[in-house]
Amino acid sequence: MGRMLTALAAAAVLLLQAGAGTGETLTVDPARPVHGISQTLYGLFFEDINHAADGGLYAELLQNRSFEYEELLNPAPHQHLTGWAFNMGTGKGQIGISTEDPLNENNRTYIRLDAEDGYAFQNLGWGQSAFRGGIPVRKGELYDVSVWLRSVSPGESAQKIAVSLTTRAGAGLSSEVVFEPGGSWKRMEAVLEASETAEDACLSFRAVGTGETDVDMASLMPRDRIGAEWPGGGMRRDLVEALAELHPAFLRFPGGCVTEGSWVWENLYRWKDTVGPVEERKENWNTWGYMQSYGIGFYEYFCLCEEIGALPLPVVGSGVLCQAREPAESPMNEEKLAEWTRDVLDLVEFAKGDAGTEWGALRAAMGHEEPFDLRFLAIGNENWANIYFDRYEKIRNAVKEAWPEITCVVANGPVADGSLFSAGRSTILRRFPEDLADEHYYMDSGWFLKNTHRYDLYPRSSGVFLGEYAAHESAAGGRRPNNLYSALCEAAYLTGIERNSDVVRMCCYAPLLARQGMDQWTPDLIWFDGTRVLRTPNYYIQQIFSGSLAEELIESRWITEGADPDPEREGLYQTAGRKKDGTVYIKIVNVSGEEREIRVTDPEGNPLAGRMTVLSGERQAVNTLSEEKVKPEETAFEGSAAFPGYAAAVIEIRP
Repeated sequence: MGRMLTALAAAAVLLLQAGAGTGETLTVDPARPVHGISQTLYGLFFEDINHAADGGLYAELLQNRSFEYEELLNPAPHQHLTGWAFNMGTGKGQIGISTEDPLNENNRTYIRLDAEDGYAFQNLGWGQSAFRGGIPVRKGELYDVSVWLRSVSPGESAQKIAVSLTTRAGAGLSSEVVFEPGGSWKRMEAVLEASETAEDACLSFRAVGTGETDVDMASLMPRDRIGAEWPGGGMRRDLVEALAELHPAFLRFPGGCVTEGSWVWENLYRWKDTVGPVEERKENWNTWGYMQSYGIGFYEYFCLCEEIGALPLPVVGSGVLCQAREPAESPMNEEKLAEWTRDVLDLVEFAKGDAGTEWGALRAAMGHEEPFDLRFLAIGNENWANIYFDRYEKIRNAVKEAWPEITCVVANGPVADGSLFSAGRSTILRRFPEDLADEHYYMDSGWFLKNTHRYDLYPRSSGVFLGEYAAHESAAGGRRPNNLYSALCEAAYLTGIERNSDVVRMCCYAPLLARQGMDQWTPDLIWFDGTRVLRTPNYYIQQIFSGSLAEELIESRWITEGADPDPEREGLYQTAGRKKDGTVYIKIVNVSGEEREIRVTDPEGNPLAGRMTVLSGERQAVNTLSEEKVKPEETAFEGSAAFPGYAAAVIEIRP
């Protein structure tokens, strides 16, 4: 075996038999590199859609913790109480919404409690209904609780506030902690231990004594979380682990449409609103229909990148509101664009500047003395036409003048083809040939199979960032499914991406996360509820492809006896690559539904041993939170193996 592996590393030709008795063979020549493969090819795109951040990745278990909830275009006072229940317990009382002398200018709304001893109110969390709370707790686990309080009439007889985990009916799920507020705003904190396991808990507040107390910025987070030391408070461990298992080379954030502002400039995502102490961050209405707490802000996104081993790829607005939503306000004029450009430059300084700069000093004060590894910056999301490109150019040139090492990403609209796409591509090649063109498209599964050669004829000097894509199957049960067939069609397309990875430098599926029952867009790579994480078949395709990224593309062709070599076969899609250490990865996708027999040999016809990872199942199979029907299986590869229909496989052969 050692002799055969040495031959492979030197100049071997692998023979892969596809279809027993058919005479079809795939030759893969490790000694014939085609071009390098981008080492930033596979990454992630995070946007707070489908409650991906608040109610999801963010570890905060309370909904509307600071009473700032307010719809942008249709505000109403009662919205400030979303997620809360009042008039509980044994005492009488009332609450009022107040903005007088708030916690700070960015956190203006709080409640004033005027109640007798025993009055109680609750935060119901994210999974609540009319009859139950929605905070999952586990017996014996610890939870960090905090709240900002101020007594209206401080003194020895001032009202105190007791805090505990309870059921909706008030039955205790932890011991009580009693806070004693003073005459000015003060953050009170404690640790609660759950005495029982429950899916329907609440965080309850009970008046101890009669009086008036101001309440703002409550928080409940599990002690077991990632980034508890970050100013925002941290992230849900199981979701962070699921992201890390995708081996991402980069993370694009925070959007998406979220970054652009939906209809008016008030809605623009401003990075400076998302940094500093969490209680001083200015919440904003989300494009997708709910408030963004900004507990995950730009600092936390940068920290998350380090946690999962990904390069940061922030997206900033371009001076144009979301063009797809017919905005009510005009693009930025020269004066406003100059101010916005300064904000963008400040962001780069926040990430890359040393601690002696204004914004580098803020980063250091937040806990990260050394600069973040920022190499990319996207300006705009799904924008088009000169109304965008002219503003992009001004921001881009300012960034390149100050930070020439930054690679800028320019948007090319929200479609895969047509006149809008062609005009944008022509403009980008002419005006911004050094930048990465950001392409977005969501197409039916069949389109991905028909377009695996999309990038074959692109100029090799051009660079593409496929910033958003997904295969859309017909809706079933109210949403487009993440079934195996859609995942395989994406896998087939990715073989074309790898073959053209000298042009396509980066790509990422979208959207990334969705909370069960709170989604605005489907399909999604990862689904979750309060305690469980669902990895879709699409997730596993991303995982096995990114986990087997080679450094060089190598030649691979089908050989049929008596015919010329052919790079492809109907129903089968493949690519092959080699790492510098001699490891060879062969990726094969079978969408035909017919079983194949795989045989791999060295040039002498001797079988080679390795490992094979296979994802297969029924064409329409989906995973659920309670059952995982489709997941990778790894097995020893002894030179031949049955390759099932509707499957994707990665064969790894080490020298």
